[in-house]
Amino acid sequence: MIFLGRILPALQKGGLVWPFGILFNLVWGLAIWSYLTVHTADPGAVPKRWQEFVRSCGDNLPVAPARPEWQPGKATYCKKCDIPRPERAHHCLVCEVCVLRMDHHCPWINNCVGFNNQKHFLLLGCYACMASLIALATSLPELVFCAGAVTRMQDGLPWDATQLETSDVFVFIIFGLLALFVLVLLTPMLATHLPLATQNTTTIEDNYENMPNPFDQGSTMANLATVFGSYGLDWFLPIRPWKPLSDGISFARSDERVGANGLPEIEIGDDKMDKEKLWRIRYHVRTQQPTVMSEVVDNGPLSSLVHWWNGP
Repeated sequence: MIFLGRILPALQKGGLVWPFGILFNLVWGLAIWSYLTVHTADPGAVPKRWQEFVRSCGDNLPVAPARPEWQPGKATYCKKCDIPRPERAHHCLVCEVCVLRMDHHCPWINNCVGFNNQKHFLLLGCYACMASLIALATSLPELVFCAGAVTRMQDGLPWDATQLETSDVFVFIIFGLLALFVLVLLTPMLATHLPLATQNTTTIEDNYENMPNPFDQGSTMANLATVFGSYGLDWFLPIRPWKPLSDGISFARSDERVGANGLPEIEIGDDKMDKEKLWRIRYHVRTQQPTVMSEVVDNGPLSSLVHWWNGP
């Protein structure tokens, strides 16, 4: 506000007020929107529908012990929550819940970064970094000018004191230092998290070495689409993807033929049945076996009846 409302007019640059103001505040507004969204959003706690699916499967759902390695197609048991959880889910010790496709817990947003809000987290970093860069790029000549003027305070400031107060100069310089601090803080963060998103992996999974990434879709855009959804304008807005390519429970693999929705092409019924049948295939749920009536000798009198009961 001081830069646009006082610094620029005092330096006879009033024509730049509106262009600079619109450019900065548009990006800054998107950054604030992204922060509020990522802070308040559910990062992806294991849904009740998965828990109901686990109960309906019973012992037919294979559950593996959780290990720090790739475990595609395996439901793993969480000792903290005392429940099986889907692939790529991890327990957050701060939030005390298992989070789908958990990336990390971020103290800056006071929330986990997971399947439901990783898109918002990346947009927050991008827009906040862009806003800081725009702030510095548009005000750098004036920042240098004001910094030089402060060092010559004994000679007086080189503008009309009725237009600008000395306090405005100091506040403006503090603004420049804050913008520089945020830029320096966010650049390494984006340099870490953006490449991971382009590889369809998380900061937790980046440490796995037991096999190549089984969820790598083969290209940067395809991997980003697993976070941002199908390509569209919603990529640039901190909202839920209009066309998500996963439900957080099941993820397409690099060796599978996938359809337009990003999920394996399986000919099954409606959407609800589609997901649950896909889960049964993905997690290798065993089919219910008939109970054997009794153990008999092959040449016993009931052997033919038992063979008929057990099926082929």
